[in-house]
Amino acid sequence: MTEAPSRTRLTGMSSLEELLRQTEERIAAVEQLEQPARDTVFDLLDDIDTLHRFALGTLTQGIDRDVLDELRTTEPAVAWLLDAYGIGVDQHAAAEEALEQVLPYVHSHGGDVEVLEAADGVVRVRMSGTCSGCTASAVTLTESIETALREHVPGFSHVEAEEEPDAQPHPPPGPVPVRIERVPPS
Repeated sequence: MTEAPSRTRLTGMSSLEELLRQTEERIAAVEQLEQPARDTVFDLLDDIDTLHRFALGTLTQGIDRDVLDELRTTEPAVAWLLDAYGIGVDQHAAAEEALEQVLPYVHSHGGDVEVLEAADGVVRVRMSGTCSGCTASAVTLTESIETALREHVPGFSHVEAEEEPDAQPHPPPGPVPVRIERVPPS
């Protein structure tokens, strides 16, 4: 069995980077397991993650903000952990900043997306305009919005989308394919 990293091994950034690299390798190995075992391992990791997120959030509420900022700047492992769980980060502001990256695309299709709430890794958005009710909005949500949130919101776990209450399902806006047939001269 692999020995747990000692505190001295984690004081330098290269040690943290090595530990993170090893963790990614182990996750890749778990992804190769048969389905039932893989699901069990990932469910266990999700449970541990939830416990850590709750405990870390509770612990940091009792720590002075200046002390937390000092730890973040002097201890790479602490900074990584706080960032991974979004501790001390304004998740709403981070989510709005992330959406700034995708709004030009969304606006080009006549739609809009706004952040309603962002907390505990969950970002709730409202899709409006042509996005609301659009049959392609799920693709937009996962391929652009979720990707931007994952890249910019520390501790991001998932996005919940809300549409306008009276939205009717409709195809995405854009060119309408027209079938052109040659008609023989009469």
